[in-house]
Amino acid sequence: MMFDQTSVLSFGNIIISGYPKSLLRIFLLILIFVFSPLFAEETTSEKPIPETDSVPKSIELPKSLQFGGLIDSYYVFNRNLPKDTERNFTTQAVRNGEFNVNLAYIDAKVEEKKYRGRLAFQWGTSVNANYAAEVSTEKYSNQNSVKNIQEAYTGFKIGRDTWVDAGIFFGNIGHESWISHNNVNYTRAFALDYVPYYSTGVRLSHQFTDKLSGQIQVLNGWQNITDNNKDKSFGSQLKYSFNDHFILTLNQFAGNEAPNSERKQMRYYNNTILEWIVSDRVKLVGQFDAGAQKEKQSFIYEPWLGNYDPSLGEYRETASNAFRHWYHGTIWASFLLSPEYRLSFRIERFYDPKQVMATTGTPNGFMSNGYTTTFDILSFEQGLLRFEYVYRRSADSLFAYRDSQTSKKEDFFVVAFSMKF
Repeated sequence: MMFDQTSVLSFGNIIISGYPKSLLRIFLLILIFVFSPLFAEETTSEKPIPETDSVPKSIELPKSLQFGGLIDSYYVFNRNLPKDTERNFTTQAVRNGEFNVNLAYIDAKVEEKKYRGRLAFQWGTSVNANYAAEVSTEKYSNQNSVKNIQEAYTGFKIGRDTWVDAGIFFGNIGHESWISHNNVNYTRAFALDYVPYYSTGVRLSHQFTDKLSGQIQVLNGWQNITDNNKDKSFGSQLKYSFNDHFILTLNQFAGNEAPNSERKQMRYYNNTILEWIVSDRVKLVGQFDAGAQKEKQSFIYEPWLGNYDPSLGEYRETASNAFRHWYHGTIWASFLLSPEYRLSFRIERFYDPKQVMATTGTPNGFMSNGYTTTFDILSFEQGLLRFEYVYRRSADSLFAYRDSQTSKKEDFFVVAFSMKF
């Protein structure tokens, strides 16, 4: 039941009828004073309450935010007709005689004036092959998901031309990219399959001039997300553009690649790339790599050092001062025949007799030449249809051949289609 000033006055007149008028006035004033808050509350309740805090504010996404992805599928016909379904000494197009996905990924990236970043998740046979060496025994090493992270980094601009990025990012060594869609050949040269496709750590990059740029990196190690020792590795890059036609890139790496249970085995690596853009239709690239890694250990016979102990053996383990070396050189030549067609060639030599990077168990180690021809059809806008022939020959019999045999040569055809969006 609601009251207003008129009803209160009428009620008062009924109650005090017969009383003196002076008392009437006093009583009416008391009633008005007591019930006045009700009048104010009723009046206030009729006004709409602004819903300022209940309406959520919209979040503005960066204007440079982009979403994308890639699907890269292939089929390999191996003329060696191996019994094994998988190819060795590579991470690309590793399955013989079946249709499969080499690489598929989805990503989101942002590039603003003061910050940047990229997050990409990936799947495919090349992913399984490339991340096979990741440590998976540690309790918190992300062993169930680490191979599906292609890149996950954030970066901030700390100077006029200086950026610092932290996380997982593409490796900087080598001419060919992890993304086959961006390369003139579908498969990778040995020189690229045996250098880091990805790195984990912090990188500092600076643009010194319009022609010169550089990077310094502090990394977990040589292509690993979960570190295998307590030491950190270091990488660097210098890139100089002489003009629009000549570009020189120097990449370096230094770090201990032995697990904590072994003596330190420092690895040093230098990668030199020279690009010659002859014209809009012709491009030549040369790359030379040299690596050295300290020997794991050495054994010397020194029985005169003390009494012979049969439980220790006659040989004593000592630190080694020797280094094992490996080299490889690659030349690429690409010709844009027309806007719809491209023809590319690759010649390579991989020399690793001490089996630092590729373990063969053979007298000459991994010493192989490679020759690749790729024909691309470019008329599908974001799509790319590719036909490739690869011939490789080694000093020792290394490549799977027929029924559990091996051969010094490997040659195969690849048909691939990729779509980037």
